[in-house]
Amino acid sequence: MSVLTVSQLNKLLAFKIKQELKFKGAAVKGEISNFSIHYKTGHAFFTVKDENSSIKGIMFAGRVKKLKALPENGMSVIVMGDVEVYEREGSCQIIATEIAVVGDSGTVHAQTELVKDKLKKLGVFDSAKKKKIPAVPKKIAVVTSLNGAALQDILNVAGRRYPLCSVEVFPATVQGDAAPESVCEALKAADSSGADTIILSRGGGSSENLSAFDTECVVMAVHGCKTPMISAVGHETDTTLADYAADMRAPTPSAAAEIATPDIVDMYASVNIIKSRLDSSFGMYLREKMIELEKLDTMLKAVSPKRRLSESEKRLKETESKLEMLMSGKLRLCEMQLERAVAQLQTLSPFNVLGRGYTLVERDGAAVTKAGELTSGDRISIRFSDGCAEAIIDKTDIRKE
Repeated sequence: MSVLTVSQLNKLLAFKIKQELKFKGAAVKGEISNFSIHYKTGHAFFTVKDENSSIKGIMFAGRVKKLKALPENGMSVIVMGDVEVYEREGSCQIIATEIAVVGDSGTVHAQTELVKDKLKKLGVFDSAKKKKIPAVPKKIAVVTSLNGAALQDILNVAGRRYPLCSVEVFPATVQGDAAPESVCEALKAADSSGADTIILSRGGGSSENLSAFDTECVVMAVHGCKTPMISAVGHETDTTLADYAADMRAPTPSAAAEIATPDIVDMYASVNIIKSRLDSSFGMYLREKMIELEKLDTMLKAVSPKRRLSESEKRLKETESKLEMLMSGKLRLCEMQLERAVAQLQTLSPFNVLGRGYTLVERDGAAVTKAGELTSGDRISIRFSDGCAEAIIDKTDIRKE
């Protein structure tokens, strides 16, 4: 037995297929998918598939230009061309010369449309039933493959935008026959995890790779989740039935993480703006209250007992001052009147004439003005200007008038 290298084996396969007439001008019927035209070369690349298998195809730019209409994904077609082996990868592909549309849609596409119509009638896609995605989640549950780039994109974006939120991953097989059941189980676990938001995600791929997200069981599992869900399956142009059932669709896993989380930088900016407004409002409120307080203080002082007492004391002092002035005036007037009376008394006083040689005779402290008032033996006091003398009446000589 000879041992072949991989290159030798692929060359042999390519040679054998080229020699086989069945693979020359073959006509292959199936559903077309992933049809795209390279923006530089103009070559068309696509896949032809049925329920069980698929084969890649290529149509060169010259043939593409001759097509009457470009086929759309999901169409049932007959592709004519030569089947060859792509030696570098050891895979078969058909080099198409013609693509003829034989029906409105292929088997797989038609099946998806039937599921879509059924679920639409059940209200699975109703926009009125969509739940609002929380603006500030505490926890996000991510249902995706552990090995895909989608998970790292979500973790990187969520960690950068809002590191306060925890992210719990619920691994799922997202491609192949086991994918639908795996995704359903992961969604059930995520829904009961206490998360605020669920992100259902996987990276881009062909429609065959995304087919699990078009199955009825996955779509119903998405619809049955009580937790708000963002679907980010495939690239921006890819759409699955799970996207329609989710509460919101994101074009990419990174976009889903952005939708699910607030930007902490924006939150800080908003908090600063609110704080500034609060400070301004509080300052204005405080100034208004200070003005009111000053008014109340003025009013309180106006009716304050202390103020009244102070005013009464002031009026009392004023009255006291006026009384003092009045009394002082009256006292001065009385003093002047007294002085005049004293002067008059001094003028009329009998003592004033003593200096001119007159005397004042007194008996028992009373003045004697007539001789007839005395009798022999009376003791009298004679007051001179410079003193007094005592005498006893020997006799009296009373003149007759």
